[in-house]
Amino acid sequence: MGVEYSAVAAKLKAMYSKFLTHDDYEEMLTKKSVNDVCSYLKSTEGYRDVLADVNEQNIHRGTMEIMLDQEIIDEYIRLYNFMDHSHRNLMSFWFVNREVEFLKREIRHIYTHEERSSDETDMGKFNAFFETHTKIDREVMRNAKSLSDCIAACRNTPYAEPLKRAENIEADFFSMGMMLDSYYYVSMWRSTSKTLKGEQAKLFKKLIGSKLDMLNLMCIYRGKKYFDFKNEIIFTYLLPVRYRLTEEILKRLVNAENTEKFIETVNSLTPYGALFENCENERFPEENFRYIYNKLAKSIFVNHSETMVAIYAYLELKEAEINNITTITEGIRYNLNSDSIREHIGIE
Repeated sequence: MGVEYSAVAAKLKAMYSKFLTHDDYEEMLTKKSVNDVCSYLKSTEGYRDVLADVNEQNIHRGTMEIMLDQEIIDEYIRLYNFMDHSHRNLMSFWFVNREVEFLKREIRHIYTHEERSSDETDMGKFNAFFETHTKIDREVMRNAKSLSDCIAACRNTPYAEPLKRAENIEADFFSMGMMLDSYYYVSMWRSTSKTLKGEQAKLFKKLIGSKLDMLNLMCIYRGKKYFDFKNEIIFTYLLPVRYRLTEEILKRLVNAENTEKFIETVNSLTPYGALFENCENERFPEENFRYIYNKLAKSIFVNHSETMVAIYAYLELKEAEINNITTITEGIRYNLNSDSIREHIGIE
């Protein structure tokens, strides 16, 4: 481990020390309004600066969410600028994910004819960073009226190809989003061996591979339980990455006659049985997924802090923390009790 990366590892640990604790979450769960949550966050080390100029007495939930999102963007930029060029490859995946989310948001406007909100594109520091690092023509994209316009905006990027395929099959917005997500995950998976070597490559594949396996399992479960999809339709929705779920295991899972048999097969053939615990009692697997994946990311970050994988794990954990805050504010807004909200954030 070189001196330069040891400094990155030390910086990551310092940033991680500002994460919310279990007690912080429990305190936020006692709050009665979004304003109260904002006021509490202003008292924490992790969010003091980003919310410093906010008047918590009249802040809107949407405004606070944008500012919290700005916090992870700022952290990404600080890390990116702190590292030399040879160590930035892994960080590019997080940026690609942001590009994909930008594309999906803009394409949604085309399908729904919604007015574009100025808040959605006003991302402060990230705006300038995005402009200098993306090859997407953002001006063309923001004014796009059709999928052909989107393809034109992405002509110098790898996104043009999946968008062209979507146009050729007249895909709906949901299918188009899946195609972009699939591109993101597949390209990340295939690039692992080029970006990382040896034990670090194994760690990254464990982190990402486990996530993709669980996303595929949840896709099968939803297709069977809520949509009664035919098996051949379910197969088309699966991400084309195989980690611990072989093609044969996936066939058996998709062909299970009902959700009960599906869960039995998951328990007997895969290491992901915990994903569907209590689902017979109407618990959503997404809730279990957040807890399982965050626990894995935390384990990798803590036990392998002086690796490149720790950077990606850190960003995943930060996204999870901000999602937890958003879930709490949403729950408070809809007058849910603390026990109900706690179920959706899966804190340890």
